[in-house]
Amino acid sequence: MKRLVIAAFICSAGAAFAASPYDQPYSIITIDRIKPADYHIKPVFVNRVDGENSIERNKHVVPPGDHEVVIDKSPQGGFHEPTQRIMKLTTEPCVRYNLAARVENSLTQEWEPFVRSTEPIGECKAKFKVAAR
Repeated sequence: MKRLVIAAFICSAGAAFAASPYDQPYSIITIDRIKPADYHIKPVFVNRVDGENSIERNKHVVPPGDHEVVIDKSPQGGFHEPTQRIMKLTTEPCVRYNLAARVENSLTQEWEPFVRSTEPIGECKAKFKVAAR
């Protein structure tokens, strides 16, 4: 009986770990880590994508398609509250999207999220034979 329970546990654990976001073409939504020369560009935090928090901080592995991305930005100047925006983003297979914020000026909390850069994910393209864009 004990062996049967252990075997059932191993099978169910294997099935749970079998499904991975890396099993099909994927996109990555993350933050831009390169410090900009333009003082109007600020770092952000990717809070949620499609209502889901990420296991890895600021890195969301998602299937290609339409997504709703919740982005936070730290307060600036004399403000004390962080602000949050929702961004609609359509991702392509095997592409990493690096997000940042563009502030209007240093006197207000106004800002807009944007895709600062994209880059191909080489291992994804090779694994799934995705054509270069």
